Amino acid sequence: MALVTLIAALAMTAQADGIYKWVDENGVVHFGSQPPPKNKEVEVIRTPKSDRYKQWEAEQQALLATQKAAEQPVQANKQPAVKAEPEPRQQVDTSQAERAIRAQRCRRAQDNLQELTSHSRVRAVGPDGELRVLPEEERQERIAKARRTIRDNC
Repeated sequence: MALVTLIAALAMTAQADGIYKWVDENGVVHFGSQPPPKNKEVEVIRTPKSDRYKQWEAEQQALLATQKAAEQPVQANKQPAVKAEPEPRQQVDTSQAERAIRAQRCRRAQDNLQELTSHSRVRAVGPDGELRVLPEEERQERIAKARRTIRDNC
């Protein structure tokens, strides 16, 4: 009975947003969806979705900033606008950040395409927050969009 309870607890923990692991003062290992008090040393098994979203958002903001910087002309002493050549180091940093973002988009699109093509009945969250089965037309549109994203980013 204890084994069944332990397996059920671990299964519920695996579905949690973030998973944390720590050892208490008696040497007992604990897993939880909420981190323990601040005085404990915690190992993050799976980062919370909010942290992953913040990382993605920062990458997107960096990409937008580099694109805007490349589009804006540089003006010096009221002379006509001339595009300045970016320094090689900035160009390397920009291209590395852009490559990382493109790789992330590529992985997401590949995963999405795999899900859409491997199942004929795909469920998605509707505008009301409830799960609904996608109509075949919408599923095909999403497959086409995923393929375009893969073509553009991979």
